[in-house]
Amino acid sequence: MALRLKMMDTETVGTGSTIENQNKRAIAICFFGEGCSSTTDFHSGLNFAATLKCPVIFFCRNNGYAISTSAKEQYASDGVVSKAPAYGMAGIRVDGNDVFAVHAAVREARAYAIENNAPVLIEAMSYRQGHHR
Repeated sequence: MALRLKMMDTETVGTGSTIENQNKRAIAICFFGEGCSSTTDFHSGLNFAATLKCPVIFFCRNNGYAISTSAKEQYASDGVVSKAPAYGMAGIRVDGNDVFAVHAAVREARAYAIENNAPVLIEAMSYRQGHHR
């Protein structure tokens, strides 16, 4: 299993597109916090991945705060995973504090992404244990 890690959503999609074009059984994965879901890179990345049918996992760690802004003040939707159907992609919400559940979700998302040449959005629900550094 080859994983490529990138920070920017649009760069991850480029990596995923390259993997898809080379017919490799691999994926690209992007890790980010829920605060990123308010950026244009997030929405552009999801849209590009869905329309280009890239095997990409977007992994969001949602701890309820974007630096000092609570999720309730940041967006009106039910979290981040509810954005997946709007882009025509699969979405999974998982308990981000359960390492076994996270492992299973990523394994399922990877299999789906490879089999369908399609992106998956995972939202791992967590909590903040301390202040942002």
